[in-house]
Amino acid sequence: MELSFELLWEKFLVWLEGILPNVVGAILIFVVGWWLSNVIIRLMKRAMLRVRTEVGIITFICSLANAAIKIIISITALAQLGVEVGSIIAAIGAAGVTVGLALKENMANVASGAQIIFTKPFTVGDYLLLDNVEGVVERIEIMFTTLRTFDNKEIVIPNSKVTVSTITNYTAMKTRRLDLHYSISYNDDLAKVKAVLGELVEKNPLVEKAPEPLVAVEEHKDSCIQMLVRVWCKTDDYWPLYYQMQEEVKLAFDRAGIHIPFPQMDVHVDRPVDKLQKSV
Repeated sequence: MELSFELLWEKFLVWLEGILPNVVGAILIFVVGWWLSNVIIRLMKRAMLRVRTEVGIITFICSLANAAIKIIISITALAQLGVEVGSIIAAIGAAGVTVGLALKENMANVASGAQIIFTKPFTVGDYLLLDNVEGVVERIEIMFTTLRTFDNKEIVIPNSKVTVSTITNYTAMKTRRLDLHYSISYNDDLAKVKAVLGELVEKNPLVEKAPEPLVAVEEHKDSCIQMLVRVWCKTDDYWPLYYQMQEEVKLAFDRAGIHIPFPQMDVHVDRPVDKLQKSV
């Protein structure tokens, strides 16, 4: 037994001596290659930023390149170990159809990501409404598009869902129209109300002069007259202007004695005595 054990140990040492350079080489290829891939991706990002490439294109291309480089590194490391890489590639190619069918959702996401990049329905930084989801575009990657909501939630949407959704891009245009609705009492002076609203609009620096602002009676409702204030502003000023007007109109109405009515209903009830008199 001792002789057989010593023989096995010697054979193991010979085998280890023969394979050790390949193992060390494979480890070096993997570690150095992984580090170099990160360096290459950083350099790619810097180069694209210098030429002012859109952030969405940068994130998409870099994520795609990162995956491709690391796959090449892994195959090279296997080849260093003596694995027949050609047969592996051939097997992958032969199984490509099966894998494609099994991963058709993922492939659809990649294709949809490329469609988003090249057709540019939106870019990173745009504020979108995708069906019932709203947020600012943070990243456009191979598989997913990431939105950040106003309350700082991160929403990750598969690219294939994005391309089939109805997309409302609020920041695609430089200006937006803001429609504001205010209710006044039927007893209020209509000319005075229009003058107060017109003055607020004229003095607000966020309101664009063209197209011309509109102050008008929009509708006669059951409990009030509804006024419409329609103004245009820069897209970035939309919400600041909205909140300013809500506060300023309330304060201006209070100063001018203009009432903002609440829904009400007048109920007339016949007294029993009245009914008795009517019957007599």
